[in-house]
Amino acid sequence: MEQRRRTARLIGLTATLVAGAVLVGCSPSPEVRSVTLPLEQIDDSGVTGSVVITEVDATTTLVTVDADPAGHPDMPAHVHPGSCAELIPQPRFALENIVDGRSSTRVPASFDEITAPGQAINLHESNAALDVYTACVDL
Repeated sequence: MEQRRRTARLIGLTATLVAGAVLVGCSPSPEVRSVTLPLEQIDDSGVTGSVVITEVDATTTLVTVDADPAGHPDMPAHVHPGSCAELIPQPRFALENIVDGRSSTRVPASFDEITAPGQAINLHESNAALDVYTACVDL
């Protein structure tokens, strides 16, 4: 009798676990928003590549830059107000420097805030030459 109760409990527990796993597997996962944008070189700098902007959560966005650095081993990068044609020098968000062509930064802002029009991601020649721009993309 005791053996039957244990077996019945085990069967019930197994059925509950399987049902839970099926429900978890069927629940819709939230859409991860992401956009890839091409970098445009400035003044024949030779710097080209792309920027990938990916939503991490409601308050964090990952900005990844992959670039052909064209001989610039360490380029600062920022999200600036304005556009590539009319950039406002004061950055809105600092990004990790592009070192050997790559940078990845978790920005404390929403995907919508980072991708809002009226902003641009700008790459600078070096920390010593922040006024020399090498590549840009309008958001």
